[in-house]
Amino acid sequence: MKIEVTHVIKADPQVISLVSAFLGALGAPSNNISVADAVDLTQTTTSAHTNKEASTTASKRTYLFHEESGAVLVVNKGEELTKHLEQGLEEISKAEFDRIQAEKQARIDKAKEQTAKETTEQVDNSTTEDHGITIEMVRAEATKLTAKGRQADFKAILTSFDAEKLSSVPEAKFPELLAAIKEAVGEE
Repeated sequence: MKIEVTHVIKADPQVISLVSAFLGALGAPSNNISVADAVDLTQTTTSAHTNKEASTTASKRTYLFHEESGAVLVVNKGEELTKHLEQGLEEISKAEFDRIQAEKQARIDKAKEQTAKETTEQVDNSTTEDHGITIEMVRAEATKLTAKGRQADFKAILTSFDAEKLSSVPEAKFPELLAAIKEAVGEE
């Protein structure tokens, strides 16, 4: 029976005695294990761990790309690199990084432009209601009323629409306003 100890975490005399007792219970020779051997193994393990850490940090600014999501990441010198590589990110060049970022920005700008265009169209559609009545049509009818000396009646109609002047009336209310003015003109 061969038992090989490959990792010793801490050179603790109690751990060494426990391992010796365990090996003794198995009938394996334990006279080859000593505290000095454990210290040497610990130092070797520590230096190997330090080397492993050095290999997992970026030695320079590194650009990473995730194919599935399109995510781009910059890892600066000295930052953790291995965890990103384990997540499926691949190292890319600075030029490739810049190209991807420019494409993303172009898509964002296009989406913003499209949204602005749609918003403008919606505003245009809402301000030119399907009623087809313009402010000029309302003004022409109001002129008929005021030409007959009925400025007070016109002011009363505007007040009923919560407005002090014709341009303060919302376009959506033009049909009602025109009807009210025509009714006042027709009262004579």
